[in-house]
Amino acid sequence: MNWLIDEMYPPSTAAELGRLGHDAVGVAGSALVGSSDDELYELAAAEGRVVVTENYSDFSSLLTRDVEHGSSPCVVAFVRKAALPAGSALGPALARRLDAWADANPSPPPGAHWP
Repeated sequence: MNWLIDEMYPPSTAAELGRLGHDAVGVAGSALVGSSDDELYELAAAEGRVVVTENYSDFSSLLTRDVEHGSSPCVVAFVRKAALPAGSALGPALARRLDAWADANPSPPPGAHWP
């Protein structure tokens, strides 16, 4: 699966997803740092990536906007960091969770998901 990992998650998330066979781009530590949520959403849509974020408020608004305008929304996976281990264990734990979700949902429909 192709992923776009929002900047609230560590770069180790994308790196571990890559080791697990996914195509993952992490915002943290990349040229994408500081991009607006709208820019990230549009990039994910253009590249067929699943956005992984904790930012429900902004990304759910972007999903709603697409539906209201008759556009096909992006796939957005909402994951709370509080539900994961802290520190250096966060990235690998999140990657394993997303890998398991991708195995169970190889073709997720557009819209919001909570892996």
